[in-house]
Amino acid sequence: MKRLKRGKFFTVLSLLVLIGLSLSFGSVTAAESDYNSLITDTPTKPSDAGALQIIDVNGQKTLGDSSGNPIQLRGMSTHGLQWFPEILNDNAFSALSNDWDANVVRLAMYVGEDGYASNQELMKQRVIDGIELAKENDMYVIVDWHVHAPGDPNAEMYSGAMDFFKEISSLYPNDPNIIYELANEPSSNNTDGPGITNDAEGWQSVKSYAEPIIQMLRDNGNDNLVIVGTPNWSQRPDLAADNPIDDNNTAYTAHFYTGTHNDGYVQGNIQYALENGVAVFVTEWGTSEASGNNGPFLDEADAWLDYLNDNNISWVNWSLTNKNETSAAFTPFIMGESDATNLDPGDDQLWSTEELSISGEYVRARIKGISYQPIDRDRYETVVWNFDDGTTQGFRLNGDNPIENVALTNENNALNITGLTASNDLSAENFWANARISADGFGQSIDILGAEVLTMDVIADTPTTVSIAAIPQGPATWWTNPTAAVQVTTDDFVEQSDGTYKAVMTITKEDAPGLEVIGTSAEDSTLANIVLFIGTPSDVNSISLDNITIVGSEVELPVIHDPIGEATFPSNFEGGTRQGWNWSGDSAVNTALTIEEANGSNALSWEFAYPEVKPTDNWASAPRLDFWKDGLTRGDNDYVTFDLYLDPVRASQGSISINLTFQPPSVGYWAQANDTFEIDLSQLDQAIVTDDGLYQYEVTLDLNSLPSGVSDDTELRNMLLIFADQNSDFAGRAYIDNVQFVEDNKAPQVSLNLEDGQYFSVGQDVTVTPVVTDDLDTNPTVTYNEKLDTSTTGAHTYTVTATDAAGNTSTVEVDYYVYAFSGVLEPIKQENVYKKNRTIPVKFRIDGVSNVTATLQLTKDGQAVTTEGNNVFRYDSEENQYIYNLRTKALETGDYVGTVVITFGNTTIERSFHFTLK
Repeated sequence: MKRLKRGKFFTVLSLLVLIGLSLSFGSVTAAESDYNSLITDTPTKPSDAGALQIIDVNGQKTLGDSSGNPIQLRGMSTHGLQWFPEILNDNAFSALSNDWDANVVRLAMYVGEDGYASNQELMKQRVIDGIELAKENDMYVIVDWHVHAPGDPNAEMYSGAMDFFKEISSLYPNDPNIIYELANEPSSNNTDGPGITNDAEGWQSVKSYAEPIIQMLRDNGNDNLVIVGTPNWSQRPDLAADNPIDDNNTAYTAHFYTGTHNDGYVQGNIQYALENGVAVFVTEWGTSEASGNNGPFLDEADAWLDYLNDNNISWVNWSLTNKNETSAAFTPFIMGESDATNLDPGDDQLWSTEELSISGEYVRARIKGISYQPIDRDRYETVVWNFDDGTTQGFRLNGDNPIENVALTNENNALNITGLTASNDLSAENFWANARISADGFGQSIDILGAEVLTMDVIADTPTTVSIAAIPQGPATWWTNPTAAVQVTTDDFVEQSDGTYKAVMTITKEDAPGLEVIGTSAEDSTLANIVLFIGTPSDVNSISLDNITIVGSEVELPVIHDPIGEATFPSNFEGGTRQGWNWSGDSAVNTALTIEEANGSNALSWEFAYPEVKPTDNWASAPRLDFWKDGLTRGDNDYVTFDLYLDPVRASQGSISINLTFQPPSVGYWAQANDTFEIDLSQLDQAIVTDDGLYQYEVTLDLNSLPSGVSDDTELRNMLLIFADQNSDFAGRAYIDNVQFVEDNKAPQVSLNLEDGQYFSVGQDVTVTPVVTDDLDTNPTVTYNEKLDTSTTGAHTYTVTATDAAGNTSTVEVDYYVYAFSGVLEPIKQENVYKKNRTIPVKFRIDGVSNVTATLQLTKDGQAVTTEGNNVFRYDSEENQYIYNLRTKALETGDYVGTVVITFGNTTIERSFHFTLK
């Protein structure tokens, strides 16, 4: 449903109501009459065109069908299939083919960036699924080996290319629907591997990579069209023209974005290629800047497409996604403005125009070859009362209703009003004596900013006249008199399939001034109630009302940020400015960035709420903070750290995943850290709570987890902090403070449940649990054995090593001893019965320890007994045993318990035996 756009942020609770609202864009396009080739024939489908081939038309290479006639392919590219696989459904592909009239779809299978190189079987299956869907819906399909990061197709990352194309071509031998794109965008990007140069040498690298794959395809009987990317992000088909691949069915790639590539450079390279004997295929272009954001630049797109169409150059637009970027074809999730369009359009196999972005709406028209007639994206309709729940939805007789016997019920999912025979004033002015109803029990507040008219269906058994005056109510005004009642007459009613008659009544803001008061309120533009005065002829007892709707134009109230100030890093916000921090262009959250106090210090703050219905990409609903600073490098630092404070209105499940990325030009404008910081919202009670009641987190993000292409002196350009939704219900306010780079010179701290000098018996099962903490690294690498080695006697050393992400290492060594105790040895007799006056030798052996002392304690009938001598064992080195000769002369006959008490180090062992004197 189309709803209001409201740039101003009310409160978090308001946000929860506004989550479903839709986005409004501006667009300017040149008149189509300025160009000759924008309005063109519907693209020809594979079922008619057959296998594709490169043909010559008036000395220029171009794409032809199986009969040698020129053919232009026009269609769409998916976004990365690792991120947006939901587009792979029959309803979507049917919509592309039958509603958009596309005759080609491109499957963007990234190899790096968590693509094919990370999960070959999954990504390959997604490509196969896409091929099947394209064939079933009569479209050509480009199998795109998406070389992006790194930029050299010969990099180790892409070593599986030959096997991949061999397997796909064996599954679909010489299939006329399939086009093979061997290298999306060769470039200087050295993220996760090498790049190539923007010159003839760079092209030679691409050519050397592509030729064996093309030869394999041809040797195996596959005559399919092949497309090969060119240097500088596929902007240099001219280099390929100077040194083409020896194959008669290979074209070369050109890519452009209409907000960036308008200086004639790319188009000049295309023209050179055409004039020098090679065919060009634009496998990717966008209406935005090269970043995917800003615009859309539709004037420039018209100029580009006129050129492509005029030269029969096939083209594919980027991309089929609901990501929050201008080049996306579908409406994204933007908090308080729009819900993300479902990439499955449903059983009707049709995306409504409102579900398309401006870019998507524009490109659909250009694929079809028809005039671009944009919808009015500022207009909205909100049905406030539809009565489909079987109730009166809060409507009842108003307390000042002057007419008796009026009753309200729900009949056939409409509000039925009976007893109107005495409510007979049908004039525009004298409505005060008519029946009066109001939605006193509605219990909701609906934002109607920009409201202009109120409409409703009036239903009667026969055509008649009905007069209604309205008083919309809300915090902005609880009573503003109507200036006029509005009438529908017999001519306005249309018979319905059930035999009733329906007319649509329209009440303007001039008729009901309260509508304008509420609809223009900057403080609170919510509708909470409405009073209706209803008049009918005396012979009409009953009418029904349905679909009471507010119609208006979206109003964008400015978001008031605190001053941005000068970019300052580290950022502590103590100057009262944002110190250069702003929302990124693709942030789903664009609420007011203000400086607020948190934990006794200034902090950058904003309000946000994650949606209940989650978009496919969890970054699509994420606040994305952006910081630009000239000369920003990481230097010797190891971490980005900052204080995060949360003040939730709602937070009980899921988590917030904080991501870090930079956009350095030298590594392809994208360098994302693998490290993330996770906040488990179900465990808020374990967080630190500040004196001002905020939940505090000390966030650390590892700079050492950036791609290998980012060195200490790499110009980072800008830093992004992305607060991604992990199936959470968070709504509230966030604060960040003290954002900085930190060098980690401190090793992890290690503690053990083991002390120096402890003794353990041989074979004893001892588990050791090291506790490792680090001020910055939340997950240091720890090397240790879970069990002590007690297999042999003697001195041992137990070692734990802990290393943090910065390479700082702690090693803890603990010495321990393992002993073997024999127990009391013979000659203690088995029966333990001795004659009085005999000497009893008590002996034991203990190995692996030294400095042993041992004594013998006697008890008889539970009482201690004194023995002759000092009761101390002596060590017999020849026998390697300890011995004490117990003299029995002074002992009484009877039963005794002897206890040997052995002490060494901090360990004491006691062993008892029984004997009897006779």
